[in-house]
Amino acid sequence: MGVIVARVELGELKESRTLEGTLEETVRKVLLEALALWDPRKSDLVVTRENLVDIKPELAEYRDARVYVISYDIEWRGENVVDRKFFVVMEDLGEVSMEVIGELADLSRLALTELEKELKSL
Repeated sequence: MGVIVARVELGELKESRTLEGTLEETVRKVLLEALALWDPRKSDLVVTRENLVDIKPELAEYRDARVYVISYDIEWRGENVVDRKFFVVMEDLGEVSMEVIGELADLSRLALTELEKELKSL
């Protein structure tokens, strides 16, 4: 099975590639990659697992598909987190995968914009 791995930085898709192997094996490999990029003095390292339909409810036919986000440069704002740099790891579902990755990148970009506005108002 193909697994797509995308790297997002500051709301922009920087890289995407497809790897062979199981989703779980690939998550572990990418986690090691993120570990090398992570600066523990500046950020937490967070791995989250979501069901695809929680991100895009209109994709009910993919209700069993999982999406992993490995965040290695984040900013906590109260209860919320702003992902500056992260990997997305999911089964390669073609255009659907790219839509999900694009949506996650957009959400990151919006959160970063809001964070910038908040910091300027201080």
